[in-house]
Amino acid sequence: MNDLKLGVTAKTAMLEKNFGMDRTLQEDAFLDEEGIDLRYYWHIVQPYLWRILLLALVATALTGLFVSTMKPVYRSSATLLVEGKQSNLLSIEGVHSMDTSRTEYFQTQFEILKSLDLARKVVQRMNLAAHPEFNRMPSKNESQQNESQPFWKDWLAILPALAPDNPESTEADRKLTEADDKLKAEEQLIAQFLGRLTVKPRALTRLVDVSFDAQDPKLARDVVNTLGEMFIESDLESRMGATRKAAEWLSDRLQSLKNRLAESENRLQDYLAKEHLVDLEGVLTLSAKEIEKNTETLGTVRQARIEAESIYNKIQLGHRLEQVPEVLQDPVIQGLKSKDAELAQKESDLAERYGPEHPAMVAVRSERSAIQGSLEQQLASIVSSVKSRYEIAKASEQAALSSIEDSKLQVQGIGRKQARLSELQREVESNKNLYETFINRFKEANEAAELGAANIRFIDKASTPLAPVKPKKTQILALAFAGTLFLGVLLVFLLDSLDSTFKSLDDIERKLGQPFLGVIPLQDGLHNQPEKLGQLVAHEPRGVFAEAVRTVRTGLVLSALDSPHNIWMITSSFPGEGKSTLAMSLAQSLAQLDNGNKRVLLIEADLRRPTLAKRFQLPPRAAGITHALALHTKLDECLHAVPGLALDVLPAGMSPPNPLELLASRSFAELLEELEKRYSLILIDSPPVHAVSDAQWLAQHVRSVIYAVKADSTSIKAVKDGLRTLDRFGAPLAGIVLTQMDVEKNKRYGHEEYSGYYYQSTYGVDETSSS
Repeated sequence: MNDLKLGVTAKTAMLEKNFGMDRTLQEDAFLDEEGIDLRYYWHIVQPYLWRILLLALVATALTGLFVSTMKPVYRSSATLLVEGKQSNLLSIEGVHSMDTSRTEYFQTQFEILKSLDLARKVVQRMNLAAHPEFNRMPSKNESQQNESQPFWKDWLAILPALAPDNPESTEADRKLTEADDKLKAEEQLIAQFLGRLTVKPRALTRLVDVSFDAQDPKLARDVVNTLGEMFIESDLESRMGATRKAAEWLSDRLQSLKNRLAESENRLQDYLAKEHLVDLEGVLTLSAKEIEKNTETLGTVRQARIEAESIYNKIQLGHRLEQVPEVLQDPVIQGLKSKDAELAQKESDLAERYGPEHPAMVAVRSERSAIQGSLEQQLASIVSSVKSRYEIAKASEQAALSSIEDSKLQVQGIGRKQARLSELQREVESNKNLYETFINRFKEANEAAELGAANIRFIDKASTPLAPVKPKKTQILALAFAGTLFLGVLLVFLLDSLDSTFKSLDDIERKLGQPFLGVIPLQDGLHNQPEKLGQLVAHEPRGVFAEAVRTVRTGLVLSALDSPHNIWMITSSFPGEGKSTLAMSLAQSLAQLDNGNKRVLLIEADLRRPTLAKRFQLPPRAAGITHALALHTKLDECLHAVPGLALDVLPAGMSPPNPLELLASRSFAELLEELEKRYSLILIDSPPVHAVSDAQWLAQHVRSVIYAVKADSTSIKAVKDGLRTLDRFGAPLAGIVLTQMDVEKNKRYGHEEYSGYYYQSTYGVDETSSS
């Protein structure tokens, strides 16, 4: 083992880099890759590249033949201007026109260009139903095919014959069918017409481009020009029709408005005659002045009444008349009082000289009595005068108030009459204005019906196209070629995604994430001769096959340098994957190493289908495992040396009835312990994992497992299930070996990196010599 360390140290770095010896480094490198691995996808496509190119060329050639049969299509275009306003300035636009400055108006006009009604008018004017391009008569063969209807149509045609004949119903159905067929043909013609028509408004302008495709260039030109003219005519007709309808509507409305005006004028005249109204404004002004005058009079008489009432109240309350200011101010009273005062003074003077009975005294007293009597009479007259004046003032006040109230009632009545009169006058004025307005509109409508200016016109009329626009042969061929390439590549990726087998070490790393030990190439002509195939390592040590086995050997030896337990098991998912050939070749390669006196042992644990005894040309009934375990044959008699190599073989021996019981027995475990003491390396050729459960029991006794996977055959799911089964029994995996790979095929497909290392010249070191 020490010599082995020196012999393989020089190759360790290169082997780890190329064949996945260091799983951690490879996983880190794989995880550190950013983006898409284009080389991986290139390797998927490369095997099918020439077939994809051939398919693309064939598809392009067929497309070219098809395109060559296509008739050229010409496109003619015209440009129309859709203005927002009409040229005329008639105010009748306010009656029937919409606001043409809105964007919706232009969008509506553009949609009208693509309308079914306009298309139908163009088709009818140009009689396109009779044009050869639109009315293609069926050929003779097509007519015969139509006449030979399917048998089920004939059967359906027989069904009406089973019912009683009704001539009228049959004739009506025939006419209805003909009408339906004619309508369907017309609809199909219009649909075909619209399918060739293109209407494209120019952004930020009021221009619209109208195009039509036809095989006849003149037809394309005529259709575009006719469509534009019909569009302009249709717009004019719609506007003039609206104007005429407006005039008719105005004419109908004028008579009713005239009648309404006459009725309102009659009501006004009848009211004036009924109320005898001439000048309400003058009467109202006079009444207002009378109310103002009566108000002033009321103030005067009310003041007089208050004064008379005050004097009267004083008298009524018992005040002395002589002390009432109005009485004192009376000149008669003042004169009488003055005369009485003189007589009193005279009486006083006479009383000093004469006695009471003196004639002078009597005369004075008599005169004084007469004056006092006159004074009392005057006071009574004044009281009567005050009372009379008070009553007169009070009556005058009531009369003034009554006069004011009468004037107010008169003003209110005049106001009501004036309001009613104003209402009738406003009604007459409103009907008159409306009638005059409609007369003006009617005159404008009549004038507008005779004068119309289109707001749609041609900017550029259509011309006869010189070059066809379809088919674009170069573009079609390029698209056919590119599309076929794309579909081919897509199909390859689809097949690859559906292919669940392994083809290269990239598949092992990407799909399993397990360590990769190497690739065993497929040997043409020997895959059906296992005896010769198992001896290639010994007979052709410089060949590609032997070099591939040495690659696997190197990885195993390096992984077991520091382990005293060197028992390896070789298994696979199913039979026929080359595990026995791998075990036999790997044992011979390991035996070629110089390990001193220690030897390598190959144990055949596949007791159900043993093959190693025959491959190593051992005696027909050579002793093996079953003899050692069941018949207690000596171990040395069961071990068979391979001539020329430090290799011993422990074959299966005779076929036992209970293989699993023997492998699971304690005797088998003790046998392995004994063999491990004698040999430096032990390889166990185990049955397949999915065939029987022997491999699970054997996995408990080995250091690691070598898993053989047949290239382009074993499914990924089968390998994953097998590895999962072994992992449940605690068997560590040494690595995956891809067997029976077609190296030449991989070279042709560009996988040189997976096959070049089989040649000895790749390493520059001879393992055999170095070991």
